[in-house]
Amino acid sequence: MKLSIITVALSVLAASAAQAQSFQLQTDADYSHLSVGGENVDGLTVKQRYFLQPLQSSDNQPWKEAAFLTRSSSVNVDYSRLSNKLPGADNSWSLSGWGVGGEYMSNNHDFYGALQTRFLNGDDSFLAVGKLGFFVESNWLVNLDVYHSNPQGEGSTTDYGISTKAILPVMMGDHLVLTASWADFDEHNGYAVAADYYIRPYWSVGVGYRDDMPNADLTLDAANLYGKGTELRTEYFVTPQLALRANYQRLDLPVGHENQLGAGVSYRF
Repeated sequence: MKLSIITVALSVLAASAAQAQSFQLQTDADYSHLSVGGENVDGLTVKQRYFLQPLQSSDNQPWKEAAFLTRSSSVNVDYSRLSNKLPGADNSWSLSGWGVGGEYMSNNHDFYGALQTRFLNGDDSFLAVGKLGFFVESNWLVNLDVYHSNPQGEGSTTDYGISTKAILPVMMGDHLVLTASWADFDEHNGYAVAADYYIRPYWSVGVGYRDDMPNADLTLDAANLYGKGTELRTEYFVTPQLALRANYQRLDLPVGHENQLGAGVSYRF
């Protein structure tokens, strides 16, 4: 009888632990700070993502990449703000906007699609990035990208590029996530490369470099505004639901090189 009780108790605990890793919503909040020429530039982004089907983090794969590895479609909405504070001055400014987007992928086929849009508050400016891709392998995606920009009072432009993402297993159960993108813009070419090494499924360290290339989320922060610099970053899942991250970026600004610090948190439920 005692053995049966213990067996049942262990089964309940195992089921509870498995259930605790299941999620369908993810909330992200990220903050960045840049000090340049006596000015403090702060960025804030809050993002809510909804996955069309519940998914789980697997202990033998990077927890952050659960949606990519299980090909789970999602939709998202976010608020992004960039503000500048000048000590003792009244000419501070702020820029804010909303983002709406989504990803489509499925285990039933190898096609991929994504669209991210950005609307700025206070004017009619509009930005969008669209992706149409194909999973060459289960862990390797290649995309054709379209960048559309329509600033208020100016003509619209549409540019094209390519991007790729691969998740590679390495020694002792670790993983390496590689991403790269390139685009042919009107006045220049832009590109970005990054590598994140997952020491464990819940902990990664990474490095990235981009040159005149916006990030896929089109967030309003100084790094995305200037689009050129080197980044060091890390993310740690305290639990399968809660992740903390930090990053350091060396930005190449018109006035020279400056340092930006960032921190963020994600919660899945």
